[in-house]
Amino acid sequence: MSSRTLTVLFADLAGSTRLYQTQGDEQAYRKVSQSLQCMKNLIETHSGQLLRTVGDSALASFADADAAYLAAVDIQKKHVALDLSVRIGFHPGEVIPDAGDVYGNAVNLAARVAQFAEADEICITEAAVAQLSVAHRSNANYISKVTFKGVSQPMSVYRVLWDHDNVHTAIVPNQRNTARFQTDHILELQLGTRSITVCPDNKALTIGRADGNDLVVDGESASRNHAQIELVRGRYILHDSSTNGSYVIKGSNAPEFILRESVELDQSGMIGLGIIPNAADGHAIHYRRYLPD
Repeated sequence: MSSRTLTVLFADLAGSTRLYQTQGDEQAYRKVSQSLQCMKNLIETHSGQLLRTVGDSALASFADADAAYLAAVDIQKKHVALDLSVRIGFHPGEVIPDAGDVYGNAVNLAARVAQFAEADEICITEAAVAQLSVAHRSNANYISKVTFKGVSQPMSVYRVLWDHDNVHTAIVPNQRNTARFQTDHILELQLGTRSITVCPDNKALTIGRADGNDLVVDGESASRNHAQIELVRGRYILHDSSTNGSYVIKGSNAPEFILRESVELDQSGMIGLGIIPNAADGHAIHYRRYLPD
């Protein structure tokens, strides 16, 4: 079975669980169906092939990166009109076509990049940027190197600025996302009586069991060099590089587990190195974002 080089795009409707909780099953189902139909139409408009839909997400392939770019931008714009949010990622690579679907590492990477994206964002790999035309490439801004699960080396990830005139873009954020892009915010980490900050003047710190870390965590589940927190374009990103992974609790949400992956730290929460953090646990790292006086 011969392989082909295609650009694989993954699009995922953001907040669908909340739709079902707040609007009821019938209304939420209609909106999810509307989103998927929108994705299908725009994928095909730009000569892409819809490979499959799963739940509230769509997987598609394109002959080139520019076609994927145009489809992704149109999908974002259409979802703004529908008052819905979607996260999109795409990556080019060799795939194996089989019975109307494709398989291979490029599919996994496209899904990982889409998961990394926030609502209303398009994130792409460096390989995708390299294949874009000059005009489209100018709208791709570097975010950070990200370690994805199952990938041995960190990958450079870029954000596509898809509509400079629309308040849902990364340039002019809407009210929901304003805090993410205010670089004057400070991220404070507290471990017991110790406190340390990440801010525009101190953009990165390391966490782990080894004495050379900025924040030393003396816990059996912590690796010697467990994680790094970095300020990237107004976002505080936790990069896990450990053996046991990290748990992040955002606000009152359920714990989120990452292993050699990255996650954004939002307003406040807790981080556990290899264990689920508990407020009463002396090894739990509390974090919060705030504006200085």
